[in-house]
Amino acid sequence: MGDPCEPVLMMLRTAGEAVPALAGQLAAMGYGIVDAVGAELDPVPTAIGGSRVIDLALVSAGLSTWPELPGLAVRLRGTWPRLPLVCLPEAAPVPGLPALTPDMSLPEICERLDELVLSAAQVRAEAESLRRRASALAAQVRRGRMGLGDAVADARRLLTEARRLSGRGGPEDS
Repeated sequence: MGDPCEPVLMMLRTAGEAVPALAGQLAAMGYGIVDAVGAELDPVPTAIGGSRVIDLALVSAGLSTWPELPGLAVRLRGTWPRLPLVCLPEAAPVPGLPALTPDMSLPEICERLDELVLSAAQVRAEAESLRRRASALAAQVRRGRMGLGDAVADARRLLTEARRLSGRGGPEDS
């Protein structure tokens, strides 16, 4: 297993494609690479990344034209929320997915991938912060409801006691 702080990229490809050469180049630059074949991703096996967080998925040329790519993206994001998918330089353009261009050098590709990984990590951190705040607010509301319930019970008890002391037993005495 690699460094837990290294970005982990999933190399998505079809069964007929070889692992793109870019995978080896990125691994040499310090990225963790997980190879994933499209047909094996239905449903998405958790064994692909193990306990690792997948930071970004790279879409191969063959997979970019795969009609089931949108469904695959949904399944992947079910396992790894807000997972960015990026098309490799040779891939056909996919609406809604950023692409690496063939004219990019390896350092430029790394810089672009780092930007996307950092952006996704920031979104995950913000989402986690919002979840924690929402949980704290929900707990505060629950405590408030319990306190309100206690206050209502106390008010009813005091009203009953006041009526008893004033000689009025309740609404039927009016």
